[in-house]
Order: sequence, then C-alpha cells, then structure tokens
Amino acid sequence: MVSTFHRISPVFPVAKVKEAIEWYRIALGFLPMFINDQDEDETGASWVYAILKNGDLEIHLCQIQPDDETLSSPSNCYLYVDDIQSLHAHVSSLEAQVTALMEMPWGNLECWLHDPDGNRIVLSAPI
Repeated sequence: MVSTFHRISPVFPVAKVKEAIEWYRIALGFLPMFINDQDEDETGASWVYAILKNGDLEIHLCQIQPDDETLSSPSNCYLYVDDIQSLHAHVSSLEAQVTALMEMPWGNLECWLHDPDGNRIVLSAPI
C-alpha cells in the first residue's frame, strides 16, 4: 500500500539560524512560526532549528552541527511562484546571488537563487 502525501518541507542546513531567518524574511517573505532555541541567548547563537512559512509553503532551517555530516552540504529545491519577474527584480536589488531569468525547455521561466549558506532555490513560473 502506498501512502498519500500532503506536503513537503525542505530542510536547509545553515550556519546561523537567526541570520538565515532574516535573509529568508527579506528575500522571499518567509516568516518564522517556530524557533527551537536551546537557551535564552538573545544573540541567536543557541538557535538550532526554525520553521518558516509563506502562505501554504513551509521551509525548515537547521543549524549545521560540526559532528553531523548528513547536513553538511547545501540543499536544493524548487519554489513555484506567480510573478517571477517581480520577485527576480526584488532579490536582484538585494544583491543576492541570483542568475538571470532563463526560458526552460519545459515551458517555465526560471532563475537560481543562492542563500548565504549556499542552498540553491530555483524560482520557477510558467511562461
């Protein structure tokens, strides 16, 4: 028997969860709905995990642990958007690492955006 899946939430490994939350808020409009901190450190140094939302989309941020090789390399995911041209202009204005918009053979307009930790987010919309 195969289960029915309802959603997926990518987990991005990051060096500093607090700084990553701010980047995703400014660049893509994701807001934190949960932050797992191990103590009351206001600097965010103890923050180890966060769940961010933008509409129905959810992404997770996980602090890279030096002894955990399973989360040591960047991740990659697609985000399908309505107005890719406006979003591309916005992230370009932030001097983010983003490619030019490209027409893809499968009928989408796309660009690749990299967060400060090297995770690649492919922004995609139908042409």
